Amino acid sequence: MVDLEGIRQYEVFGSFSNKQLSELAKVTEKRAYKRGKHVYDRGDPATHVFLVRQGLVSLRDIGPGDLVGISYETCDPGKLFGAAALVRKQQHPLTAVCLEDSKVMAIESNALFELCRNDPGLGYNLMFTAAQLYFDRYKQAKKQLYEMVKAPTIITALPG
Repeated sequence: MVDLEGIRQYEVFGSFSNKQLSELAKVTEKRAYKRGKHVYDRGDPATHVFLVRQGLVSLRDIGPGDLVGISYETCDPGKLFGAAALVRKQQHPLTAVCLEDSKVMAIESNALFELCRNDPGLGYNLMFTAAQLYFDRYKQAKKQLYEMVKAPTIITALPG
């Protein structure tokens, strides 16, 4: 459990009432990870939604045994990640790797679903926040794809 002020300070929870924040704080715990540690791996059951309190977390697509992966997003303080946990019985599609010593808040998804069932307003606020998160990621991915496509590419073939 975290204290109410520990949650209230983050913009992502700005539309939540004091009562909703208090309930959310009861199902949230603080965790700390060293640089290079994984918060979760691709394919792990999505049991928590996370919020970065301190540090930097990279969301990457790294296969088992791969030394290099594709970094999709870097989450700094105040950013949510692990949103796959907002959909029941999901697995994480990416690996979350700490680029620095990091502190996060972990919100347990089963307890969060129960809170949403008991308080549809909390559920609405949470889904609105998740939709905004994914829309922002979509815009960023679209921009990156555009930059890759518009860059001139010369492909040459050797004779024979």
